[in-house]
Amino acid sequence: MGSNSRESLLRWSYISTLSTASLQLIAATVITRFLKPSDYGLAAMAMVCSNLASYFTQLGMDRAIIQRPDLTEGNIQAALTASLATGLVGFTGLAAASHGLALYFREPRLPGIIIAFGLNLLFQSFAMIAGGLLRRELQIRKLAICDIAAYLLSTFGLGLPLAMKGYGVWALVASNVSQTLFAAIGYYIARRHSVRLTFVRENFRDITGFGAKVSVTTMVEALSGSADTLVLGRLVSPQVLGLYNRSLTLSMQPIYALSTGLSRVFHPSIARAAERTLAECRSMLQSSEQQLMGVILPVCIGAAVAAPTLIPAIFGRQWAGSIPVYQALCIDAALDASFHLPTIQLEVLSRFRAKLIVQVLYGMVLAASAVVAAPRGIVMVAYVFVVLQFLRTLWLHWLSARSLGTSLFKLLNSWVPGALCGAIVGGVVYTLQTSISRFRPDTPLLFRLLLLIFAGLAVGTLLYRMFFYDSMFQPWASVFGGVRGRTAVVQIQEEVGVA
Repeated sequence: MGSNSRESLLRWSYISTLSTASLQLIAATVITRFLKPSDYGLAAMAMVCSNLASYFTQLGMDRAIIQRPDLTEGNIQAALTASLATGLVGFTGLAAASHGLALYFREPRLPGIIIAFGLNLLFQSFAMIAGGLLRRELQIRKLAICDIAAYLLSTFGLGLPLAMKGYGVWALVASNVSQTLFAAIGYYIARRHSVRLTFVRENFRDITGFGAKVSVTTMVEALSGSADTLVLGRLVSPQVLGLYNRSLTLSMQPIYALSTGLSRVFHPSIARAAERTLAECRSMLQSSEQQLMGVILPVCIGAAVAAPTLIPAIFGRQWAGSIPVYQALCIDAALDASFHLPTIQLEVLSRFRAKLIVQVLYGMVLAASAVVAAPRGIVMVAYVFVVLQFLRTLWLHWLSARSLGTSLFKLLNSWVPGALCGAIVGGVVYTLQTSISRFRPDTPLLFRLLLLIFAGLAVGTLLYRMFFYDSMFQPWASVFGGVRGRTAVVQIQEEVGVA
């Protein structure tokens, strides 16, 4: 496979994730104006229940499919059988627990919403088999097309029309659940596989063993990551939770798109690299994290500084109360994205126990901190979460560095270009935003936001081109701009023969 074809893996991965993130931003700008914060608060409560049920019941079959060196037809059938069985168990259990969960959240409207979100468990259990096969085979272009089509159909075909007609929270339910269904259908069309169930023990032996380990650690990660919504959903009103949820979603969406775009290729590639030497894993992780954080840190810092313009421009002036929450959660989003690649690397090397300990402690402290901080306001809760996220990030990076035979300092040194760029971009955005407010206060909000985005993008690109050409500008330009060069993922793929 030629160099351009290798680079197209990341290009298509980012086309998918960034296109979806852009569409989500457009949808948020429109749909939010037809819904109330309480609608998002109710959806957040129900969605966290559905997500936790999914993590409790799914056995990580998609990751097991990616990880297994020699995958047989029997393994695929076993993965499908286990996935469908646990998905059905999860849906049934969630439906049975819906009234109890509504009592916990003190919200009588929840049972029906929880059951509707629970349909995701059934659709996901089928989607993860074809999705895992597509990722294993690095069919990123097909994944991208399926993801974009699913989002367009669900959000603009169902969610937006229902929101405009006044269906409130049910517009969010329809959009979310139908997206999973459309993606499942698209994945299967793109990568057909046997739908025959099997009960032959040999087919389950290896694939469910790895999947179970992944499931346990993912379940704990989900619990720790959902502790804020679980606690706040009981302590605050749906409206306050809705403000928090919208701020969290807006801060996480672009960051999730950036990290997912790279991890889709990073995971199968480092899994093959790990079969050879730790040196290859270390080189790949350091280079990939440098490129990832080189984008994420400037984006998060710039967005936090631009929040007084960004929030009213996207959600409307009635959401101005969420500005300080959003600013804190931008920092939280950057820290959250920073350890995605190290945790994948720990998973590939089967360091599950270390990850498990970190996530359990983080979840326990997060829940306790939310209870203590909630009476002092949602802003205080957000900043407490930032501190805890910082500590978790350092711990996971230390574990990753130790497993690869390097130091924490060397691993975090890959953040330097992004930190420098973020500081400069933040300063430019602050100066420009302040100047516009002082000298041209009548400038339309949307025009202000576009001006800030363009200025931040131009400054960041110029900085990397002048001072970090080989390590930052050329790798990203090779993916999006056609400049010859190799990303860290492409480099490792060439060395291990994945591509």
